[in-house]
Amino acid sequence: MKKLILSLILGILLAGCGDAASPVSKDPKEPEQSSKQEKNVFIELEQTTDDTTSRAAAYEKALHDEILTGGYLGKVTPELKEDYGVQSIEFQAVTNAIQNIYGSFYEYGILYLKNQESGAEESGVWVGIKDPDDKAKELARRLQKQVDEGKILAKYIHLFESEYSEWDNRDLMYKVSKAIKPMKDATPEPERVELSISVDTITRTIEIGHDFLTGEQMDKLKDQFADYKMNFTQEGRMLPLPGDTDVEYPKEPVSYKQTYEGGWIMKVSTNSMLVVQARPDNFSATGGVSEHYGAVNYSFPKANEKLKIGQRVDVEASGWIAESYPGQGRAKFVTVLPTYQPKGADLTEEDVVRKAIEQQEEKAEVEGIREITYNKKTDEWFVTFVRSMASDSTAMIITIADQK
Repeated sequence: MKKLILSLILGILLAGCGDAASPVSKDPKEPEQSSKQEKNVFIELEQTTDDTTSRAAAYEKALHDEILTGGYLGKVTPELKEDYGVQSIEFQAVTNAIQNIYGSFYEYGILYLKNQESGAEESGVWVGIKDPDDKAKELARRLQKQVDEGKILAKYIHLFESEYSEWDNRDLMYKVSKAIKPMKDATPEPERVELSISVDTITRTIEIGHDFLTGEQMDKLKDQFADYKMNFTQEGRMLPLPGDTDVEYPKEPVSYKQTYEGGWIMKVSTNSMLVVQARPDNFSATGGVSEHYGAVNYSFPKANEKLKIGQRVDVEASGWIAESYPGQGRAKFVTVLPTYQPKGADLTEEDVVRKAIEQQEEKAEVEGIREITYNKKTDEWFVTFVRSMASDSTAMIITIADQK
């Protein structure tokens, strides 16, 4: 199931039409799929007028939308313009009419877009209605009226009889989820499992993303849902089995070159760690915090036995990261990166960061590290911590003697 990226359309979908519309794609993908049921047209709209001045004005307005002109969707081609116009005009008209007539559309049918930028031969809005009744006829009547008034174009709207509804697809997802649950629960750490299940609106292909299913388990699921095509995608590395390591260390633990890759472990406890990115995100261009460091609290079994404050790491997460600050997520694998140690220094960067954190009298919940420098003459390290405020940031320098 493909999700819409345009806020204009997304709001309408959340109000009552599902999330099955294809977005205008930034990158061309595989050709758009079709289904036999699309040929089951129950009413075909007619282009009854040549006076489409109203539609043309709406199209020109859409072409000046910042989403299109700002490059968010990639190079603005004639095909992209047409796709965006259909999303902004015909799709808007269809979803408004559906919302007014049906309210929630989940149990009545399916709704999706086809875009040339995503591989379709032509742009279009497709409305599949299960068991068309008087409401379906009213939908066609309202859309035909807008065609007659020159507000929308008939060629972009396709009304057909569907064998299933979005509700049926969600029920199928539930059944697949129920079948996978015992397999998930049988893993050593079910809470760390990566699992996503979706059903393609057009083809009803079952898409499963995972990091734990065995070949035997996948074959069992295919047999259980033999009436549907089923695709499996491994999400990152497979979840480690008992006895396998989930922390990797570098072959060369020390480096003479200083880098700002990964993130710093700033806090660690029995089953969690706070990782703050070594490089800041610069939001000043959009009026946000001038120096912001991404941070995530990861749950990670026996974190304090495997890792140390001050280490610089790359984290492979399992599942979604909650959009709080700091974020909340689960770590599947942690790769410890080489620590910097300038020639002649006794301490490593890891040692210095750990000592600097310990020396702070007042600790903020989250703070980034702007800079770490070593002065060979004074044999001292300087660690600059940054605390982000609503629209500004404050810095604090901690001095560490180069002594073990």
